[in-house]
Amino acid sequence: MQARFDVGAVAPEGFQAMYGVHQYVDHSGLPLRLLELLRLRVSQLNGCAFCLAMHTPLARRHGVTEAELTLLPAWREALTLSAAERATLAWAEALTQLTPLGVDDALYAEMQVHFDSKQIADLSFAVAEINAWNRLMVASRTPPQ
Repeated sequence: MQARFDVGAVAPEGFQAMYGVHQYVDHSGLPLRLLELLRLRVSQLNGCAFCLAMHTPLARRHGVTEAELTLLPAWREALTLSAAERATLAWAEALTQLTPLGVDDALYAEMQVHFDSKQIADLSFAVAEINAWNRLMVASRTPPQ
């Protein structure tokens, strides 16, 4: 598939703004392992080959095992993830696949068991960030590296 455009080349200011959000998320204090699991799962849902290719080696570098990578599409049945990681993946899926009813209160309550309000906000920024990157890479047909 032929790339349509290079986001960074044609819109450098927008690219820099997006990268600023990425930097904020990466330096929020959340574990990079958790962020990479979130980024991979959202990228799977959105079918973004570029982001999957980018974040798979990063996930490995931050401690995600091959078994966890393999089972990530079926994470609800996989018992290798912590309760906080499972809540995060549920949160990421809910924010990625919004319904007319919004995000369930029970899911938010589960997030509160594992994270404070700032961490939940930062995880929400992480979901928004990777969704935006997915959409940019899919729209531009940026091939995996």
